[in-house]
Amino acid sequence: MSEHLTFQLGNFTTQHRATLAHTTYGELNADKSNVMVYPTCYSGRHWDNEWLIGPGMALDPEPYFIIVPNMLGNGLSTSPSNTQPPYDRARFPHITVYDQIEA
Repeated sequence: MSEHLTFQLGNFTTQHRATLAHTTYGELNADKSNVMVYPTCYSGRHWDNEWLIGPGMALDPEPYFIIVPNMLGNGLSTSPSNTQPPYDRARFPHITVYDQIEA
């Protein structure tokens, strides 16, 4: 299971600060033309995608720089379980798939 990094989204659709957890595989080339984004499924985490990532596999980190963002609400990115009051748990803002794309 690989570790993850975080990226502060700032204010976005829900109007409060949010953090996007993500991890990367491979090396970014000089002209940044080898980027591939492969997000997690709903409630999935980046390590759930790792079975597809590796040399000679569907997502090969040799030629590509692969970014795997964790969806909002999955427990690593901003989620009901890790947001401070007053927006924690059941008071967490309604998040849609659109918000995931918007972020």
